[in-house]
Amino acid sequence: MKRILLSMALLAGTAVTAQNIYQLESFSNIDLNGTARYVGMGGAMNALGADMSVMSSNPAGIGLYRKSDASITLGVATQEDAQKFFSKSKSHVSFDQAGFVYALPMGDEGATQFFNFGLNYRKSKDFNTLLNTGMSFERLEGGMSQIWQMEEMSAYWGDMRLEPNKQYKIDESGEKIWLAPGVATPLANMGYETLLFEEDNVYNASTNGYHKAQWGSLQNFDVSMGFNFNDRWYLGLAVGLYNVDKQSYSSYTETLVGCYTEIIEGREQQVYYDGGDYELTNRTKLSGTGVDFKAGLIVRPIEDNPFRIGFSFTTPTYYSLTSRISSSISSRLTDVNDMNWVNSYQYGYNIDYDYNLYTPWRFNFSLGSTFFNQLAIGAEYEYADYSCAKISYDNGYWDEWGSDADDDDAIKQEADKYLKGVSTFKIGAEWYVDPQLAIRLGYNYVSSPMDKNAFYNQYINSASLDYATSTAYMNPGAINRITVGMGTNFGNFYADIAYMFQKQKADFYAFDNIDLPATSIKLNRSKVMITLGYRF
Repeated sequence: MKRILLSMALLAGTAVTAQNIYQLESFSNIDLNGTARYVGMGGAMNALGADMSVMSSNPAGIGLYRKSDASITLGVATQEDAQKFFSKSKSHVSFDQAGFVYALPMGDEGATQFFNFGLNYRKSKDFNTLLNTGMSFERLEGGMSQIWQMEEMSAYWGDMRLEPNKQYKIDESGEKIWLAPGVATPLANMGYETLLFEEDNVYNASTNGYHKAQWGSLQNFDVSMGFNFNDRWYLGLAVGLYNVDKQSYSSYTETLVGCYTEIIEGREQQVYYDGGDYELTNRTKLSGTGVDFKAGLIVRPIEDNPFRIGFSFTTPTYYSLTSRISSSISSRLTDVNDMNWVNSYQYGYNIDYDYNLYTPWRFNFSLGSTFFNQLAIGAEYEYADYSCAKISYDNGYWDEWGSDADDDDAIKQEADKYLKGVSTFKIGAEWYVDPQLAIRLGYNYVSSPMDKNAFYNQYINSASLDYATSTAYMNPGAINRITVGMGTNFGNFYADIAYMFQKQKADFYAFDNIDLPATSIKLNRSKVMITLGYRF
């Protein structure tokens, strides 16, 4: 029995991480979320304004308020094709929005008609996701295994950092002494220490399975102010503050096929046998804070016409993040000399580390108008170049501007190759059937952020790989959203309800191998939400 648990805590200033381009994509992509009215119209309200949720994209929209407003939104979100894992189910209650706008009329004199102040909480991203998948190799000798990649990483980084083209040294008697890959990635180290690969033995897999539960959210707090000039020009500014709470638990398992060489009928032959199994588990917790700035403009170019044009931008969000990982491999391996005996091994890491993440700039152009005081239609286009996102590490040096940071150039090069510019199209409509009842429709399209050849490259000169504990990655496809909603008011009180269906597929890979086919994953989601509000 061999049982080892290794705990590691990083020294202050040694900013090494297990991040990659998929972390950049995750934080650059935001959900369609907010008030039920906003969601019911597909979020196409940046030119129409007068809704609290537009603070997060075009704060000029609160300049159209003529009354103060307070609201709160709750929802129930469901991942349509998910299976329960780690006590997490496919549906959960979501606290989506809470905020208020204070409208201050400036009087009849002067160009400034209103000065409005707003404060709004919005769940910017819901991380709740369940993944369950697996493969089977229907042949005697088994098939591709994650162990192959572990062994390759061990050899690659060992060759680079120990002796060129050698993972061993020669002792005085001329025998090879194999070197433990102490400077390879933690995942490669765990595979080595649990005897999944040795000098003359690397297992194949007969089956594998991957299960992951992810939960938590990215919470956005916007503080904004909006100006109304002559009822034709609306200007807005906002500061966005963010809180990150993201956790996950994953389990990857393989049933193994072992192999040895035996002389049979005078010649060497490969003999395959039940090699046992292993499980890789990862428990992660990501926390931190972020900040960005937003500015926007809405113009009515034609006097006495409700047609509006909107433009806004959001600076990169700067996140300061702390990650905690608990990772281990437990293996049960058949003794090749005694097939009735099973050896158990375990090795693991506990790791804490800090890093910084920057999302790309966002630019939004929108159009909107009302017709006959009954119908409102909005449309908009937003662009963000995800390849501009980056990761950096505080290097421990300080000057009069604060702590200095070093960019991870290797991950930036991967982002330049495999992350793309993302276009978002939104269109929505609101029809007041009568003064107390409104019906809403909306549609979204968000293009895919990943190049079709993107993969989790663990052979780059990045400090992040010093603490990589997984090989799994997923390339998400385009998003299509359809939304419907309705609203009613009772004097100063109002209530809105909305339903959203989001359709998306992704290509999942448990590890990287040129012959490994992608597993198609459905990430379809639905959500029902209700907003209760009061205007005064």
